[in-house]
Amino acid sequence: MDELAIGDVIELTEPVDPAPAGARGGVTDLLDNGTVIVEVTTLPLEPILDRIVFVRPEALRIVEPVRPKA
Repeated sequence: MDELAIGDVIELTEPVDPAPAGARGGVTDLLDNGTVIVEVTTLPLEPILDRIVFVRPEALRIVEPVRPKA
């Protein structure tokens, strides 16, 4: 997989509660333990739903990188 960067638009390749596979969002942080923090933007805007998910990089696909490939 290409290297992730903060700001990349990604798609989940598997469900991560509460987001289903195919949900899209943006990378907000990359933790030292390898976990990626994603704000899912395709979930409904409901106050009871948390749009922040913690995801393994293997469960993500980059849709739109923040920086273009060289």
